[in-house]
Amino acid sequence: MRKYLFLLLLCLGTLAACNSDDSVFKTSPTARAQEAVDALKQRLVSAPYGWRVLYFSRTDSLLYTQPDQDIPQSLLRGSYGYGGHCFTMRFTADNKVEMRADYSDNTAKTPEVSEFSINRNSFTQLSFVTYSYLHRLVNERFEGSSDWLFMGTDPDGALMFRTAQHLRPAREYIRMVPLQSPEGMAEVIQKSVENRQWFEGMLNPQLRIHRGGRTYFQSDYFVKRPVETNAPLLKEIKDKRYYLFVFVKQRNPIPDYPPKSITGLGSGYVGTEQGLTFRAGLRYDNKIQFYDFVRNGNKFEAELVEVYDTLLRSTRYVSRHLHPEGRITGLKAEIWDAK
Repeated sequence: MRKYLFLLLLCLGTLAACNSDDSVFKTSPTARAQEAVDALKQRLVSAPYGWRVLYFSRTDSLLYTQPDQDIPQSLLRGSYGYGGHCFTMRFTADNKVEMRADYSDNTAKTPEVSEFSINRNSFTQLSFVTYSYLHRLVNERFEGSSDWLFMGTDPDGALMFRTAQHLRPAREYIRMVPLQSPEGMAEVIQKSVENRQWFEGMLNPQLRIHRGGRTYFQSDYFVKRPVETNAPLLKEIKDKRYYLFVFVKQRNPIPDYPPKSITGLGSGYVGTEQGLTFRAGLRYDNKIQFYDFVRNGNKFEAELVEVYDTLLRSTRYVSRHLHPEGRITGLKAEIWDAK
């Protein structure tokens, strides 16, 4: 009898749980999917001045991130990763998107209008359905995609996306922030091109990471030597938007011969309206990592401050020009032209 009573109570509990679960969702799956679609579209369209979009279509968080590890010089050419691209986009309610891109001065000045759609499957998906500047990255080389899966917002409120192009994490980076003025669509992208071209025009860019008088890393190798045999590497740097800052661990006793041992830090880059952004970042270790630099005269500078991440409930390091309220750490990085 006691056994039957237990089974009866178990069945009643199960039915109650089912009824409770059913009451959680007051709308159908189809209706909930449409709500997600409408919410993302409303968010995109409601930014009156448009969006600044950074798209790194293929990144490698492990490439050139160990400053104590020797780098075989034979691997330098052809081993660089890929950087990112900057766009400005304005979405309208009739599913049109006006776009500018940082490929050249012309694509930064000339807006291009195409169509977009938003759908829902496992994720809410933003698709660029007709040809646009973005589609220049949709190929085997850059491994880009015109279908972006909405992942939510980061701690700063920016919209974050990923694609189905990469199964492994940290292989791409898509971030959208709203523009703050009517002139932003043109001015932001033109400034990003200018800052990127300034960096690429440096004859001998070098990197120093330090805190006060203590230097953690300082490059000193002339990577962009203007010799004929170096031409393929110079082209690779510019085409891929990737730079490796090299430190000579052991010099060659023979003058003008390549050093015997080198190490370095490298990352893909993109120009922004403030300076440069590196992804997967100039990563000295698990904590000291520089992503966002501001242009200050002839230099690009970054200073890390500590802020509290309300999502992860932990602290993180970010650039001071993005979070001036952060706690000072004294960690700084500079990129300059040693010529």
